[in-house]
Amino acid sequence: MSTKFFFIAILSIFVFSSLYARENTSTNPVDVFKGCAKCHGQDGRNTAYGRSDILAGQDPEYLKESITFFKESTFERKGVMLVMSKQVRHLSEQDIENLAEYISKL
Repeated sequence: MSTKFFFIAILSIFVFSSLYARENTSTNPVDVFKGCAKCHGQDGRNTAYGRSDILAGQDPEYLKESITFFKESTFERKGVMLVMSKQVRHLSEQDIENLAEYISKL
């Protein structure tokens, strides 16, 4: 019984993570942030399961650096890193600036 429960729990975590890790292709800041909002909240005021700062109102330069970090990071591309990387890896530098500006005004 416990092995079956363990297997179901692991499978559920894998499926749940995969759904959040779907790749975004839009460059519109509003559309890109919809992916972010799954963890950070529609208003950007959630701490993403207690693992991040509130995004709304952050300095655009700080946000730009953070977004760029997640885009360029190649280590630990799993879990949270995978989810965040897939949300932004297609963005250009200008797209990242636009997204950072959008988030800073939430």
